Amino acid sequence: MTGRYALPLMSLALLTGACQEHHLAACDITERACQVDIYYRMLSLRGDGFDPFGGLPPVSVITEDEYRQILVQNAADQAAQNGPSPWDKALSLLHFTSSGAAGDSGSTIDDQVAHTYAFYSPEQKDVTIISHPNDTDPYAVEDAMTTLGHELVHALQDRELDLKKDDFQTSDEYFAYDTIIEGDARFYENLFANDVRGLLGMPPKDVVAVPTDELDYIYQTFVDQATPMFVAQLMVYSLGARYESFEYQSGGNPAIRRGYGKEPHHMVGFLAGDDGKMPAVNATETGVGLCTSSLPMQGKTVGEDELGGLLFYTFLRGWGVDHATAFATAQSWIGDLLLVQASADLSTTAVSWLLEFSAPPPSSIAATLSKTGELAVKPGTRSLQITATDSPSALTWGPAPRCQ
Repeated sequence: MTGRYALPLMSLALLTGACQEHHLAACDITERACQVDIYYRMLSLRGDGFDPFGGLPPVSVITEDEYRQILVQNAADQAAQNGPSPWDKALSLLHFTSSGAAGDSGSTIDDQVAHTYAFYSPEQKDVTIISHPNDTDPYAVEDAMTTLGHELVHALQDRELDLKKDDFQTSDEYFAYDTIIEGDARFYENLFANDVRGLLGMPPKDVVAVPTDELDYIYQTFVDQATPMFVAQLMVYSLGARYESFEYQSGGNPAIRRGYGKEPHHMVGFLAGDDGKMPAVNATETGVGLCTSSLPMQGKTVGEDELGGLLFYTFLRGWGVDHATAFATAQSWIGDLLLVQASADLSTTAVSWLLEFSAPPPSSIAATLSKTGELAVKPGTRSLQITATDSPSALTWGPAPRCQ
């Protein structure tokens, strides 16, 4: 199981298959008849003329306790496999995974158990449903049905795309790939939600406006959200759904399929402004020739990465930069390079992060980031150099060999 698809999610038509008619109705997703009806509805919404699973992908139902045991074991396995990592400390120094200016309200295992209705596993190629027999939430039926619809889209995607792909060169590339996958599933989830809302006597929502409304809510309540890294992972759903909604408006389901071949490979390409226009990234500028200050310790660099525009946006918000300034600056991102190094005993970590932009970043950003003294920020004409360390004594930074 992978965590990528395990995050909790928030005109009737009928499709004939195997000589049966499937009438959608409000139903219990733990029952097979309900699962089948939802599956055929998702096939119809996506315009699929072929049923690759002959009725339903592999689906199982487990209890809340069984799901909790899975999460506990996964956490233990991950901790045992990874051990202490300088990357963990580096992300904490930059406040990606610590509270910073934003409250640290990350989900616990109990929260995940309570709010997850289903998930898809690319490794096992199956959908798992978590039974919540005591769920009294008035929106439980809507949430459960739409979540299952979302996960069934992942099962269908897995016949077209590689959901196990892991050969990403940068975090920015990974997030861009994840955004198109989760955005696609979220867009069709939003279409399906209107079916469910109709069944429950509720008015439909504008599927084009829904992802924009979701993003606006995140922007307005950022300080009440979880850590910047978690918020970035949350935003990919709505950013991707918004991108897909534009594709859908231009040519329906075929346009979305064509969009698979031309989706942005950098997250800045998903950061649409209020006018709906996506920033264009010049491939000859992104990351080519970027260099950053060398790390002040002996030995080899632990690693390097390109974080991209979305993570830069949530980074800025985590340090208290307002949405308008952070978003506009992130839209001007053209490349970054993050270097991380640690002492042999992992007692000291150093981080050097250079970002380049198509326009000069506002001077207020450097002032805000430097305010607490935890970060050293050196602004350039169209760049920001950010350094941080947990060393108890001052470290001397110098130019990296590639910069000389």
